[in-house]
Amino acid sequence: MRASRVHWSIVGIFLILVIHTLSWAGEFLIPITAALLGFLVILPVERKLSRMGVPSSATAAVFCLGLTALVVFVAISVAGPVANLIEDLPGMVRQMRIELAGMGGDTIDKIKDAAEAAEQVVEGETVALKVRVDNSGDYIARILMGAPSFAVQMVLTMVLMFFLISSGSSFLRKLVEVTPSFRDRRTRVSVVNQVAQRLGVYLGGITMINAGLGVAIGLAMWAWGVPNAAMFAFIGFAFNYVPYLGAVAGAALAGIVAFSEMNDLWTAVLVFATYMTLTSIEGQLVTPYVISGRLKLNPTVVFIAVAFFAWIWSVIGMVVAVPILIAFKIIFDEYPATRPIGLFLGGEDDRLAKPDEDEVKTPA
Repeated sequence: MRASRVHWSIVGIFLILVIHTLSWAGEFLIPITAALLGFLVILPVERKLSRMGVPSSATAAVFCLGLTALVVFVAISVAGPVANLIEDLPGMVRQMRIELAGMGGDTIDKIKDAAEAAEQVVEGETVALKVRVDNSGDYIARILMGAPSFAVQMVLTMVLMFFLISSGSSFLRKLVEVTPSFRDRRTRVSVVNQVAQRLGVYLGGITMINAGLGVAIGLAMWAWGVPNAAMFAFIGFAFNYVPYLGAVAGAALAGIVAFSEMNDLWTAVLVFATYMTLTSIEGQLVTPYVISGRLKLNPTVVFIAVAFFAWIWSVIGMVVAVPILIAFKIIFDEYPATRPIGLFLGGEDDRLAKPDEDEVKTPA
């Protein structure tokens, strides 16, 4: 009994130290995590190109430069409308509150209370933003000054990802060589291969789905006459990487902007409903069809993981929460001692079963 108490005490202290370290070293760990995820996603492509004679360094350079150019292009294209939306959002919420003040009924009272709470949150965040960026009129400079760590983390992520991809399979071979047992080596190679394959399926499929959803949302906002439909297309694409919360946040923004421009409550409600309908179709029909059911996760665990990483790593944490959860589930499923944890992380169709030995592949 005493040994058990000591054991759980050590586990509790270890978990507290891990959470504190993740929060304290977030600016350092976020780019490392993003680089590792990018490396695992591009690893199958790098292997195929390497067999065709393409150097790993060339693959790394093309991938990293292309991704950097895409991020810069998107940032320049949407930075202006997004900055204007952030600046105008408190006024829009205030206008909504004034318009709703003359309406009666319990439902309208609840809407007024929600609008007042939203106004307080938005005003608090906007004041902090203005304090940091009030020194420049250029919206790109203001965004960079408002989040200087993002640019540094972006550079660090790309540089680290370049070196990881350039190393190719040699990085994985060194990871395997530190394991003395041949059986452990096979297990480790199997885990890395599964993580790379399934993360590639998830991230690649989700990116294509989100792109289609963004186009659909942009067209819908244009049809409703909501200004900056292209901005909402980007919002629909980017926010959908965050499970559950992203769809609600994007729909709320669309509804607020629609109410501010059209001054009609029911039109704003219909815009909100249109946004949520498109995301629901994507989540209930398109994603289950495109992405294999083997990647299903426990919805409650997903929500907790998103909330936890949002707490320690802010918005970036919300984006990387699900890929991290997938990686941990694959690892937990591979080892008998942690397989019950992997079962808990899985969806309803997940079963407590060990992969067949013939599915475990040796290093290429």
